[in-house]
Amino acid sequence: MGTTSQTTTRLAAARRRASLAKRALALGSAFAFAAALLLARESHPGQAHIVSSGTGASQNSSAESEDDDGFTFGTPSVAPSTGTPQAQTHVS
Repeated sequence: MGTTSQTTTRLAAARRRASLAKRALALGSAFAFAAALLLARESHPGQAHIVSSGTGASQNSSAESEDDDGFTFGTPSVAPSTGTPQAQTHVS
């Protein structure tokens, strides 16, 4: 009888330690996730900070014409495929 109660006590203690470890891990993970979110937000704002001035529009158009080196991509268009498909499937 003494062995059973001693085993139960040891199992209960092990369960308490495991429960505390799980809680500590969950809390640490939540803290690390929040910290990563904050760091990501600070390092990559997602928007450019634009400072506008009264002559900004005329400066941008002149800057675009100065950067022109004669290369263009042509007229953008979407056309249907003219080739045959490369991959074929066979159903048996």
